[in-house]
Amino acid sequence: MPTTTYSSPVKGDKSFTCADLPTIAFDKLVDREPQELAKLLVAGEKEGFFYLDLTKPESKGLYDDYESILSVMKTWFDQPLEEKVRYAYGSDTQGYKPIGTQTGATENSKDGFETLRIAQTGLTWAEKPLPPTVLQNHALFDAFISKTRFHVIELLTCFSDALGLVGRDRYENAHRDHRPSNSSMTFHRYPKQDARAVSNVGHNKHTDISSLAFLFAQQWGLQVPSALPSGNGWDYVRPKPGHAIVNVGDSLRFLSGFRLRSVLHRVVPVAEMEHEHRFSIAYFTRPVHGTVFRDSEGRTIKADEWFSHKFDVYRQSHREQRMNTVLTGGIEDEKARARIHVTEELVV
Repeated sequence: MPTTTYSSPVKGDKSFTCADLPTIAFDKLVDREPQELAKLLVAGEKEGFFYLDLTKPESKGLYDDYESILSVMKTWFDQPLEEKVRYAYGSDTQGYKPIGTQTGATENSKDGFETLRIAQTGLTWAEKPLPPTVLQNHALFDAFISKTRFHVIELLTCFSDALGLVGRDRYENAHRDHRPSNSSMTFHRYPKQDARAVSNVGHNKHTDISSLAFLFAQQWGLQVPSALPSGNGWDYVRPKPGHAIVNVGDSLRFLSGFRLRSVLHRVVPVAEMEHEHRFSIAYFTRPVHGTVFRDSEGRTIKADEWFSHKFDVYRQSHREQRMNTVLTGGIEDEKARARIHVTEELVV
């Protein structure tokens, strides 16, 4: 299967570090192999981030579908802005989001990405319709979303099994297909730019709203906080062909009573982005409307209310974001939240 994996995110001989993420075998989870279930639980409790191997038949050709979808979306994003904004509905689950509506990765910058989102049942919406390019490939997009969701529900079920949950406490029961939710498939493009640009810079540090985020990304740029004792650095997440990158989000952390770990991460410009656009695709699985948990602010809140609140925070200024735990889901303490990130810290 053809893939593009760049050899390094940085220019010349500059040093950089990569996160050592565990790899989980999806086929072994399907067979409920006890060792793999235990490995998944450790990843969820310790790192909150892991690679998921999609190369076996149990993954039903999902990675091949990803590559086909990516080809379609690259063509769509190449259209003029005035064509894309026809599908900008101001929705956080359906339609187009232009560059610069949220904060960027460095102080006083705006984000450097545009997206097209497809809501849980959005392929069939007459209101807020999707672009013809998507609708003309309805079968491909429908299969891709369905297969991705199959993987995610299996992961949630395996977390439930590993934790010995029963009945209504099982995580998959908070993510039923027949109930409305804010789950969505999101296609990202980070247009090529000078890697030292200061106005639109990547994707600001955050934890995801979702229960699980299921990410396809075969270019550099994704970072997680460094595990080194020195503290303030960031490690790159290495692209791994044939694998998805999965991370626990706020909703699953809250549903687990803070046992599972939501992961802080960001996206920064890299050397290749001076010549190539960066693309990624993420499926964000979110609990059904009305699901209740305790959030990082200590409030008892519904999942759909947390979703709306956090998206509002994404659009606030950096100064406003530092005033509470919402952006980073309670993962950062007050001192870490107060740290100002500047362009000079990005290694390009």
